Amino acid sequence: MMRAALLHPLRFRRDHGFTRTQASAYLDGELGPDDRGRIESHTHMCPPCARFMAGLGRTVSALGQLRSTETPRVSVSEGVLARLRDEPHIDGAGAPPPV
Repeated sequence: MMRAALLHPLRFRRDHGFTRTQASAYLDGELGPDDRGRIESHTHMCPPCARFMAGLGRTVSALGQLRSTETPRVSVSEGVLARLRDEPHIDGAGAPPPV
């Protein structure tokens, strides 16, 4: 397969560009079988594109995990008030304020 790429450098360069521009669509499952095959064939013989695809796949996976661990939204004022309530206060006499 590597030999075929060397014999057709123009095709290799086109597939290299295609892989880079369609990587996200490939990972999202949005490409048809011919385009998926084109990317898979190219990444088998192009180590830089294989590394690119692997890195992009890890990034997409990590971002997906962030989305699944949502934290409840708290307004700024609610957050400040909660911190003030939780903070120990001492009045001039050294005793905490009444609750």
